[in-house]
Amino acid sequence: MSQDFENGWGVSVIGHGYGSDEGLLELAVLKGGNLHYDNPVAMGDVCGWLTEEDVAELSAIVKSWAPDQTSPEWEDEEE
Repeated sequence: MSQDFENGWGVSVIGHGYGSDEGLLELAVLKGGNLHYDNPVAMGDVCGWLTEEDVAELSAIVKSWAPDQTSPEWEDEEE
């Protein structure tokens, strides 16, 4: 399932990724319909082993971002 938000961000949620053998979900962050890894939700990868509640929380975070959202806090952690 892919969900695009009005802010240009979105999420893709699959049930056959990390954690699927335990009945859990995987979420990827999208920007303009493309995978986007450089953000504090994805932290350089997709997010696996998520419950439906986790997916709802992370999706709400992504939905709240500004269209031109940057993540200097996370970028600083990478340095």
